[in-house]
Amino acid sequence: MTIDTLRFGPVEVDEARVLIFKSGLPGLEEYTDFAVLRFEESFPIVWLQAVADRSICLPVIDTFSVAPEYTFDIADEDVAELSISGPEDFQVLSVLVIPENLENMTVNMAAPIIVNTATGKSKQIILGGGDHSARVPIFKEICALVREVTANAGTVKETQ
Repeated sequence: MTIDTLRFGPVEVDEARVLIFKSGLPGLEEYTDFAVLRFEESFPIVWLQAVADRSICLPVIDTFSVAPEYTFDIADEDVAELSISGPEDFQVLSVLVIPENLENMTVNMAAPIIVNTATGKSKQIILGGGDHSARVPIFKEICALVREVTANAGTVKETQ
């Protein structure tokens, strides 16, 4: 299916890969279907694009790729709602805030997005307790990830 986006123009997405948020996202409850758009130019940042509204597109990142030590608890009812049976069943995304000065980029660790990678069932969970911040600086970690992946890609190319 083709999704018309404000940021990227028309984008072809696999309808089977659309994420379904039963209750929408906090503040965007009326939008339940989102596509994850991946572009080499913005790696490791990907884009959570609302299927029904071309202007709603959130930058997100695989949380564990930049914060491998990140931990939190998922309530039993959320595990059941998302049909998660083990850690291999899901991915955790976090929303980024990308200001004009990229060095001030932050990630929201207080409200992870949990995605069942098999079914597409998804939910943003607001963590209680104040253990995680909604504005964690992330620029250096993203740069390190890009350097690591670029270095590994060069190694792979050399051995082929």
